[in-house]
Amino acid sequence: MENINIWDANFVVVDVETTGHSPTQNRMMDLAAIVVSDGEIQEEFHSLINPHQFIPPFIAQMTKITNESVFHAPEERDVIPKFNELFQKENTIFVAHNAIFDFSFVSEAFKRLGIDGFQPPVLDTLKLARRIFPENQKKGVSSLASLFGIKIRNRHSALGDAQATAKILLYFLDLLEDEFEIATVEDLLAFQNKKTQHYVAKPEKFEFIESKLQTIPNEPGVYYFYNSRKEIIYVGKAKSLRRRVMNYFQPGSISSSKTNALSKHIRDISWEETNNELSALLLEARKIFELKPKYNTLGRRIRSFPFLKITTNEKFPKAEITFRPGEVGEYYGPFANKWIAEEVKEIIDRNFQLIKCDKNLKGNENIEPCIYFQMHQCLAPCSEAHRNSQEYSQEVVNVRNFLSGFADKLVSSLESKMYKYADDCEFEKANEIKYTIHSIKKVLNNGENFYNSIGDKNFVLILPNESSEKLVDIFFFRNSRLYFHQTVGKKGKINEIIATNIHKIYFNGIIDSKTLSKEEINEIKITNSWLALTKDNGRVVYIPKETDESTIGKLILSSINELE
Repeated sequence: MENINIWDANFVVVDVETTGHSPTQNRMMDLAAIVVSDGEIQEEFHSLINPHQFIPPFIAQMTKITNESVFHAPEERDVIPKFNELFQKENTIFVAHNAIFDFSFVSEAFKRLGIDGFQPPVLDTLKLARRIFPENQKKGVSSLASLFGIKIRNRHSALGDAQATAKILLYFLDLLEDEFEIATVEDLLAFQNKKTQHYVAKPEKFEFIESKLQTIPNEPGVYYFYNSRKEIIYVGKAKSLRRRVMNYFQPGSISSSKTNALSKHIRDISWEETNNELSALLLEARKIFELKPKYNTLGRRIRSFPFLKITTNEKFPKAEITFRPGEVGEYYGPFANKWIAEEVKEIIDRNFQLIKCDKNLKGNENIEPCIYFQMHQCLAPCSEAHRNSQEYSQEVVNVRNFLSGFADKLVSSLESKMYKYADDCEFEKANEIKYTIHSIKKVLNNGENFYNSIGDKNFVLILPNESSEKLVDIFFFRNSRLYFHQTVGKKGKINEIIATNIHKIYFNGIIDSKTLSKEEINEIKITNSWLALTKDNGRVVYIPKETDESTIGKLILSSINELE
């Protein structure tokens, strides 16, 4: 698996519930596996197993699996061969949280059944967590799920824990690729066992680089590594250029074979200061796409990201998931992966009454309403008796508002239901609504009451300049794309600069294409992620469609004054 990209591997995320802690003396009673590949959850496997052992009361209480519930469960000899089929695909890796426990029970089951050759590579998400996060971050499944906003259904069931661990793995793969330069399966498996100290040989002509290292500023920016032919072989970004670049030449810094190979070929360094982290992130992305440096593109591939789409070419629009934003439709996102987009769509399907079937209605049909109408999850515009175009249009507006951050009413309604279920001791239903509310706040609620479709998202971001209190950085975004960035002095010709750019960017009469390239989608994802985490450091001025130039200018100036 030396050159297999981490996104091309086949991960089988496993969790077991057992009658005790000994893999030889105790038995599995619940086995689940989630297949993850191409950055998505592809398949699920789950079965109870008759352990032919007494289940202790404390385990039954924790797992909700009783002796009665497994009495008629399938036998181990029937379950394991089906489970083994998941590992027949090439480049398959066994994954679990504290993997030594789960793998030992599975391996013993294979031995008892006389099935030889079960020796897949093993990846432990607990080990990864210990190397990714600081000591004060708890690293259990529940704590990591809470950190990432992952809903766990049926904690301490094999399926619930395996589903949560699979989603944690997807977050880890993103982090490891972006922050630790992990691109291949070989590096991923090695990283989990990485020792704290690792000797890094000094490259040739290190003395020249060493003297240059002392001149690197402690500011945000983008750095470039060159080989002996003066070719750029790597582009990176940093909050602190000096700290990040120096790290390549310190013991214990190498996290992957790619980084190790890179460090041996560095013959020169240059950098660009950007005054803030967002500029560094965007500049790095653009330079990588433009220059395609060897060690940025080695083993890495451009991924596709899902969007939520509201159709606009139908009389009665509906919500869909797509990976290809086009000219027709309103698009919200991009989301980090498909399961997050599906979770958001599930919230919409349960709480709003748009069409959920595949019918493209013209408005003259007269069809018997389906079960979604009876469940109050569709307004049934297919039925003449219930068709109300105005009511349906308002429901589309409600979905748009929800996706744009106007979720307060929905959250209040859900909270009322949650408290009622809790008062009636229906705690499972109350807990389900609690996680729905958490998902809404985590994924969608941006705290800004502004129309959020990427094709209509115009805003100005103002950030304090990290190098001088007398300067500010102004970013002009049009249709979610960054069009212009400038550092300006608070006491200079700031009015003139703002007015010129407002006119040039938002009132030039040019209509942008709604079709986005992968590079543009990547930049939008970078901006959205950065804003969600750190926008409170600055000010965001959203620009409604019907706003004139002078009003926008006043709002920007007012926001700049608020930073002082």
